[in-house]
Amino acid sequence: MEKVEWHDVQGLVLSGYPQLPFSAYVPWRLREGEGAAARTWLRSLAGQLMRAGPNDTDDDTPTDGAEDGRAGPHIRRLKGGGGEVVREAVNIAFTASGLRAFCGTGGIAPFSLEFVEGMAPARDGAGRPSRRTNVLGDLGQSSPANWEWGGWGGNDAIDGLLMLFAPDATGLEALLARQLAAMAPVAVPLVAPDSGGPLVLPGRVFDDRTEHFGYRDGISQPIIEGSPKAHRHRDDAEARRVHFVKPGEFLFGYRNERRVRSGTDDLRRNGSYLVLRQLEQDVAAFSDFVARAAAALPDDEPDASKREWIAARLVGRCPDGRPLAAPADGTTAGDSEAAPEQDNDFLYYYNDRFGLRCPIGAHIRRANPRDTKGPDPDTALQLSKMHRLIRRGRMYGERFDPARPEDGGRRGILFMAFNADIAGQFEMIQHSWLNSRHFGDLHVGTDPIGHFADDDDAVVIQNRPVNIVVPRPKPFVRVRGGAYFFLPGIDAVRRLAG
Repeated sequence: MEKVEWHDVQGLVLSGYPQLPFSAYVPWRLREGEGAAARTWLRSLAGQLMRAGPNDTDDDTPTDGAEDGRAGPHIRRLKGGGGEVVREAVNIAFTASGLRAFCGTGGIAPFSLEFVEGMAPARDGAGRPSRRTNVLGDLGQSSPANWEWGGWGGNDAIDGLLMLFAPDATGLEALLARQLAAMAPVAVPLVAPDSGGPLVLPGRVFDDRTEHFGYRDGISQPIIEGSPKAHRHRDDAEARRVHFVKPGEFLFGYRNERRVRSGTDDLRRNGSYLVLRQLEQDVAAFSDFVARAAAALPDDEPDASKREWIAARLVGRCPDGRPLAAPADGTTAGDSEAAPEQDNDFLYYYNDRFGLRCPIGAHIRRANPRDTKGPDPDTALQLSKMHRLIRRGRMYGERFDPARPEDGGRRGILFMAFNADIAGQFEMIQHSWLNSRHFGDLHVGTDPIGHFADDDDAVVIQNRPVNIVVPRPKPFVRVRGGAYFFLPGIDAVRRLAG
């Protein structure tokens, strides 16, 4: 097992900072002619970045990181004015143009075409969208033409992303003010289309850790070999089999599942590609669809139970996070008393091959097919590890109030994912699994809670004696913005600063 240089990896790779539930994401662009000052700013910022591990390369003792929800010792603690302890975290990422500004065109030569072109390449001379836009399914309302940032509307000149985390709103406001003041001479945030002020994307982790559709989020995450969590689960054979993934799938400089190592001696070492997409959720439309689908079911169940039954089969989990598919020990899904994050070692092939518990087209089954996409279950499980993502998404907007379905509020997910191969991980999952109407030998339907849908899209729920097929008139999610970034190692940030 390779030893990862966690002291040089930015902390967000290893931890979602759940103990810092308030966050702000600031996409920025550099001012022209401020190269020397920009390097000074970046050099200062490098010393503030949250690390994934202690700054001691000789320490072999694993530490309890926060990747599983617990505060770890490498969360920076700063003294506030009143002597109280204030916890906060700062991380930074760059687009291809931002890296080019600091290291020149030659410096970004090793980076992938997907990263260099960006998430929303310009349309051709005839106004047709790029191949990448089609691959991602960013069409119709989710077209980059309709994005508020990062798309084709003029708010797309992005050089980097500043990510800030704090334990409460007051702490976040102070942290944001300090960081904006420090960057003001050399970089400016994008412009918010609604207010004309700085574009700051707020993020939250709600107390119950659910997203706006009402389902607990972020349960199933890969366990990186060589991480503190891997050390804690080293004696759990099933967890190792199902969840352990080699660090090279997420970090450059280490072997991936193909036993290939890249980025060992350039700026990519200890860094990762970061995918950021602002996904707006239409909770009222989702609730209405669930209610109409439930009304079509037999009358031997209460309406509330039927709505929960339908919604769970769109997601693949119950609202509290329990998986519909049977866990690996063979107990019936939902009967286990284990916490959702402890009830995650399930596989599909032997326990639910035909989707009678968790529909084949359910969201979590499409996003991570586990042992079903290959010539045999063992090979399929190994192949699926080549397409895993580390997700660090957060909610934005206020909770939906059913008593005020027309409140006009904006809410959704700031989807964030780390991977070392944008084409083979994020884009492949999006195109070949989530957006595909032929996933798992289906012939209709796409991801039930995704942003892409065919004209005749439908949700198929495997059932006996016949399947349940419910037309889906439109997606409940639309893309509002997005970009591809690179999150460098801390040493690489210092090298960029010169």
